This record gives sequence, structure tokens and C-alpha cells, in this order.
Amino acid sequence: MRNTFGSQVLFRSAPIMAAQDWDSVPMVFLFFAAGISTIFFVTSLLALHYGRALGLRYRKHEVGSDSMAGLGTVEGAIFGIMGLLLAFTISGALQRFDDRRQLVLQEAAAAATAFDRLGLFEGETGRDLRNKLKEYVRARVELYRMQHDFLLWHRMEDFSREQQTQLVNHKGHLWDAALAACPKSAYQPACGVTLPALNTLFEVSRNRAGAAEKHPPQIVHVMLFGLGLGCSLLAGFGMSASRARSWLHMLLFAGTLTVALYIVIDMEYPRLGLIRIETFDHFLADALDQMQ
Repeated sequence: MRNTFGSQVLFRSAPIMAAQDWDSVPMVFLFFAAGISTIFFVTSLLALHYGRALGLRYRKHEVGSDSMAGLGTVEGAIFGIMGLLLAFTISGALQRFDDRRQLVLQEAAAAATAFDRLGLFEGETGRDLRNKLKEYVRARVELYRMQHDFLLWHRMEDFSREQQTQLVNHKGHLWDAALAACPKSAYQPACGVTLPALNTLFEVSRNRAGAAEKHPPQIVHVMLFGLGLGCSLLAGFGMSASRARSWLHMLLFAGTLTVALYIVIDMEYPRLGLIRIETFDHFLADALDQMQ
């Protein structure tokens, strides 16, 4: 999600989406996540089938009670690595998801604090500064509400460059006006609390921009995909102990891994998929409404 605000990235984001939010789901991301999940599900079923065929062939040639000795250790080690990788990946995605929600609250609190501090300026100066702050916050709220897309090759959210440019302009006008109200020749005590409050507000917006691009290395998802297929192969090999094929177990195994993989992908982009954080955006809108 590219953005010109301080050479950072801007974005917008919510728990499971409501039915009326389906129109706001970017189709590129939905097809990307669903496509990866579908490919994994199909290849996992194929790996289960091929693994079972290998197991039947192995048992046919290796007759004896100790023919499978030692294989359980290898299977246990690989399944253990898969479990650890999946647990750490989901845990990291949940942490980043929660961090983004916390940043929404921090920006709303920073905006309300900055508005209160600007009230320390008297007369027309204070009213002008507050109006500029409201314009900036309104532009931020509108940015989060705008329809945006997913850049497939860069794996990031894409927002309107025009809206981002407006945000930069509003921020510059607000900061310049605040500096003009605090000349060195006639320093006001209000400047000592107002300028840091504005700086905190701008800093939180930059942190939100950076959080939108904070993802694990791509190799982690590649390993998750590959280990999932490897576990499917080993599970199919183990299922060869039964002559009858159990489609129920095969579908449940492949489906469970597929759902886990999709959840990991979806949570990494909480403003694009089905698991969203947009329900928290109302805090910033509420702060704007309370600016009287």
C-alpha cells in the first residue's frame, strides 16, 4: 500500500466482515487468497493419494512386522516442525492484527489531544489551527473509507494517490500554521504542549503506514506451503495401513490445512480480506465528530 506521506505507506482496515461489506472486498486479493488456498487443497489431496499409493507399494514389497520401524520418528519430527511453524505464523499474524487495531486507537487519542491543546491558542489563531486539524483528520477518515485495491506483484494495498497528496498538503498547512503561531520572538507557553501533540499525531499515522507493510519473510509462507504438502504425503503413506480409502479423513486433513493457510494469508491483510479491522475505524471518526 504505497503512500507519499513522509515516504511511508497509508491504508485503511476490521473482526469478520459484515454482509454489507462484501462490495468493499478487492477482487484481486480475494482471487489471490482463494487461488492459493484452492491450489493447496487440490495438491494436498493429490499428495495424500500418492502417499497412500507409495505406502501400499512399500508394504507389498516389505513384508514383516518391523518393516515400518523407525518411520514414525521421521513422521513425528516433520509433523512437529509443521505444527511449530503454523503456530508461530498464526501467532505472529494475530499480533500484527492487534497492533494495527491499537494504532487506530492511538491515532484517535492523539487527534483528540491535539485538538484540545490547540484550544490553548486564543482568538482567530486558535480557531484557524483547529479548523486545519479537522481538515487533516477528515482526510484521514476518508482515506480509510475509500475503495482500494491490492498490488499483486508487490503484495501491498494500493490507495488513491490524489487522496494521499491531499493528506500531505493538509499536514503541511497545519504544521506551518502551528509554527507561525509560535515565533521565537514571542514564544507562547501553549507551543510547548501543542507542537509535541501534533508531532505525535503525525508519528502515529506514519506508524500505521509502516504496520501495513509489516509481514513475515516470503520464505515462511513458502515453507508453510511445502511442509503442508509434505505432511499430506506422509499422512497418505500412513493411511496405507488400511486397505479401504477414507475420503472423509483425506478431505478433513486437506481442508484443515487449507483453512489454516487461508487464515494466515487473510490476517496479514486485514483491510482486504474477510477478517477485517475496519470496525475500529469509527474511533477516529468519533474523535472528528467531537471536535467542536
